[in-house]
Amino acid sequence: MRLVSLFILSMLFYFSLHAQQTNKDSVLLALKAKPEPYLAFHNRNTFIQSNRTRLYGLVGGVSFNEKVKLYAGIYGYGNADRTLLPYLKFGEDSVVRTINTSNFSLGLEYNFYRNGRFSLGVPAQIGVGSVQYDYRKVKSGIRLSKRDYITVPIESGINAYFSILSWTGLKGGVGYRLNLGNVEAAKLSSPYYNIGLYISIKNLVQEIKN
Repeated sequence: MRLVSLFILSMLFYFSLHAQQTNKDSVLLALKAKPEPYLAFHNRNTFIQSNRTRLYGLVGGVSFNEKVKLYAGIYGYGNADRTLLPYLKFGEDSVVRTINTSNFSLGLEYNFYRNGRFSLGVPAQIGVGSVQYDYRKVKSGIRLSKRDYITVPIESGINAYFSILSWTGLKGGVGYRLNLGNVEAAKLSSPYYNIGLYISIKNLVQEIKN
């Protein structure tokens, strides 16, 4: 896992540096364009202490010339991580530990490369939220302990897009989610990846009108 994280961070640094050197004025030019509404669903495969899970988000904001997106969103795990632990601290042979998280984030994405149907973008986010650790008895489900921690998640990555139609296409990306805060919250820092379809609601509405 550490080697994967190091590889992703190195790749992100390279792409970020490349984007800064070749497109230093591009963001400012894009921000002069007329802003258009932007709405999207985010989903990422991430890890909780080596266990894979999914992080979902609903975001909304504005897009400038399809080059710069500014947005705010809410995020949370699709399914809380449940692990059976031999945990004698509570006087039990074993307990079920559930880990969950939710957060509010502000973000942007800069599309720094486009060639025909293919484009690349660098997203970045910072937010604030909470991480919950819940411990319960295996048989009865009675709660033994619940702990909440404040976290500040910071994310960056690289996204690749390939348009199939004017309003939809393929999307894939990798990145890293860093959770700042208590030691228990920081344990949820991990790489993430996603692959699937994207839908441009603006272009879809225009297609329907036409």
